[in-house]
Amino acid sequence: MVQNVFQIYSTFGQQLNPDDPYIKEALSHPNKDLYRFSQNSSFYSTHAQWLSDKEDTNVLWWENVIAIQQVGIFVGSILFGYISDHCGRKTVCQYSLLVSSAVLLFEGLQSSTIIIAICRFIIGTQTGAIIVVSWSLTTELISPRTRFLARAFANWPTGKFILALICFFSRNWRISLHVCAGFTFLGAILYLLFVPESPTYLQCHAQRERAQTIVSDIFERSNGQCIITLPTGIRSKPLTFCQIWRKEKYRNVIILFGAIWIMTNFTATMLDFSEVIIFKNNLIYSQMLLAGVPALCKIFLGLIEIYLGIISRRNLHLVSLFINGASMCASGIFIVLGIHKSHPTLYVIVFLIGYSSIEFIWDACYLCVVEQVPTEVRGTISGACSFFSRLSGIIASKMTIVKRQWEAAPLFIAFGAAIIHFLIAFFFLNESKDANLGEIGFTLRRISQKMSQKINLIRNMTKKEKRPSEVTIPGVVVIERSDPSNPVLKTVHLDKQQSD
Repeated sequence: MVQNVFQIYSTFGQQLNPDDPYIKEALSHPNKDLYRFSQNSSFYSTHAQWLSDKEDTNVLWWENVIAIQQVGIFVGSILFGYISDHCGRKTVCQYSLLVSSAVLLFEGLQSSTIIIAICRFIIGTQTGAIIVVSWSLTTELISPRTRFLARAFANWPTGKFILALICFFSRNWRISLHVCAGFTFLGAILYLLFVPESPTYLQCHAQRERAQTIVSDIFERSNGQCIITLPTGIRSKPLTFCQIWRKEKYRNVIILFGAIWIMTNFTATMLDFSEVIIFKNNLIYSQMLLAGVPALCKIFLGLIEIYLGIISRRNLHLVSLFINGASMCASGIFIVLGIHKSHPTLYVIVFLIGYSSIEFIWDACYLCVVEQVPTEVRGTISGACSFFSRLSGIIASKMTIVKRQWEAAPLFIAFGAAIIHFLIAFFFLNESKDANLGEIGFTLRRISQKMSQKINLIRNMTKKEKRPSEVTIPGVVVIERSDPSNPVLKTVHLDKQQSD
């Protein structure tokens, strides 16, 4: 969630008029102290600093700092997903967190917008790595029935809520960056000391003994509850992205999940940037509400899954999409009719229902791509999906411009995206619950074939059927009797009279 520090601190102040008391207070403080406002009640945003530090402000870099960060995520997703398939999941995670902690600490001491924009790009690349690789590592270290529960506690809303608390108590963007650097460094230490490498990854890279040792250790520590099935095949030479793309079974899955991730990330990013303040015109309280409600819902649904086991990936995806589309449409209508002003509580409830459902859509995205992609290419394909989705994220981060023209526009756009997303998932998404990560290669082949069949079926529905006279009669295959022990297949062509 460290990528959202600037989303919070850059937003506050931009919507205020130049004669607002907050802006006047920002301009009245000297610009020599890095931690201005830290001892009083004012919320020291980056926008306030740029107003008082005009000589160090480059408008072009500052106005696009968040888009630059999104480009970093865009690059990091595909790059580190590929590296994790070659160098290991744990290696990428621990070094990404170490680099992030150092950059965050350095960034909190800077005033130049150009240097800060470069730091944001680096943080974006490392965020892309963690988003893709850490989840692949997690799923390869736990049993299938606990995958959904893992997403219930370690997720985006939980991190967002913690970040909102950090910002609430620090009230200073520099202090918040330093606190985030401390948490990130702690995460790197935990990976370094306590988290093993993925045994599934090791097995696929001909390190059988080390993989078996880790599997046995996990089995003992879980009292026999966590059983990890290792793949039987070993690929000594990992595939490049070009080799992956040439294989139809991989290409179809990249197209399918890429489309799903694009739609999900576009909606989520657009709402994160356009609907920042929804509660009593208070930024921090709104962020806590937008994070706390989805986090509690995810924990509740996770507990239901762990005890009852009734939640399927496909149904979760489709139901969440339906709820999201309906809620966004209703919220947009409320704004058009002015109900959001006359009944603000009702508007917040309806919007929160749709906003929370996005988290469950993300759950299905992550779970399905991990459970339907083989280990040797899991990091690369997950990175490719995240890579494509970040393209939409860059565009979505600019939807605040559309919101200024028409306040309800982002909500209706989210409604339209939900409809398209629902149709894609309904026709092509398969169930993957309790998938054995060691046998996914066989499942993937069936998924690719099924997807190709559905595409061909849709194509054929639009074509005119051939008449009987146009049907080509296949040749008849007979066996020559010249050598009974070694029969030879020979095609006999029939003329029109014989075929009649």
